[in-house]
Amino acid sequence: MDVDDGRTARARPSSWAAVAIGTVAVIWLAFWVLKAVFDVVALLFAGVLLAVFLHGIAGWLSRRAHLPAGWALAVTVAAIVAVLGAGVWLIAPSLAAQVDELSQRLPEAARRVADHIERYAWGRRLVERLSEAQGLPQARQALLGATRLLSTTLGALTGVIVVLFVGLFLAAEPAAYRRGLLRLVPIARRARAATVLDDTGHILRRWMLGKFCSMAAVGVLTWIGLSLLGIRLALALALLAATLTFIPYLGPVLALLPAALLGLLQGPAMAGYVIALYLGIQLVESYLLTPLIQRSTVALPPGLILAMQVLLGALTGGLGVVLATPLLAALVVLVKRVYVEDVLGDATVDQGEGAPLPGLPEQR
Repeated sequence: MDVDDGRTARARPSSWAAVAIGTVAVIWLAFWVLKAVFDVVALLFAGVLLAVFLHGIAGWLSRRAHLPAGWALAVTVAAIVAVLGAGVWLIAPSLAAQVDELSQRLPEAARRVADHIERYAWGRRLVERLSEAQGLPQARQALLGATRLLSTTLGALTGVIVVLFVGLFLAAEPAAYRRGLLRLVPIARRARAATVLDDTGHILRRWMLGKFCSMAAVGVLTWIGLSLLGIRLALALALLAATLTFIPYLGPVLALLPAALLGLLQGPAMAGYVIALYLGIQLVESYLLTPLIQRSTVALPPGLILAMQVLLGALTGGLGVVLATPLLAALVVLVKRVYVEDVLGDATVDQGEGAPLPGLPEQR
């Protein structure tokens, strides 16, 4: 018996090691599979967002103008195309010139920053390391750059086409796809599933409407502020700031960098003014516009948003970062309705952050 116990004790470390190795292998395999399929999932979710947005506008138009759903969707799509076409026709020439000049002036601003950094010892070491990292032959660099550009362009065009078709098909017949999805749910739970599905669509629709309003406000304020400061290429920078506002927290930082570099060409003081302008606009967006948006959607903690952006960025790159916030909003609704309310039986999830939780003693 003692010998058997000793053998068992000696065998335990190896069995624990096998379990640990197996667990790590399963986690790595699951992450690899998720990373492989998430590009497709992200494109489909982007198409769902487009469908929710189009269906929301078409539904409002149908109720107001008493139009059939199909005609309301056709009018919505035609109006959006007309607005985008008019915008391109009106601002495309000046915007194209500004974007071209921006691509030429940014390297000049970056060189000035590099010259300033090289005055210090740590800066010279940093520049030397960056130069060593770029030590590939020029021909090979050009070939790799052209290959990446071609594959990225083709992938982006394919993704846009997929999103457009998925969004249009879903918006054209939402009831058919909704019925098909609900058929996957047991009959006894279909009524609750329909409620949860409608709540999720409502939250996404309200979130997108509020986000587009926020993007428009940031773009207009940025254009006015940069124009008053006398910064050239104000229109291009404002359009960039408005677009990147779709990505919370990370987007405004990315929008600030080119504007600050261009301000630096006119002196350190101007760069400081530009940074102060962007910080002021972000304060307005964060503390005025975002709370108004979240009143009719769902409040998302900043730490949770950043964690979701990092996770999806690691899975699928830039597309995951862009879709992290709306996907998180949908997941929060699903977790609240399906798990917290139905499984745990907690019906107080929407009473606010300060509401006491059932089962816990009241804090004094």
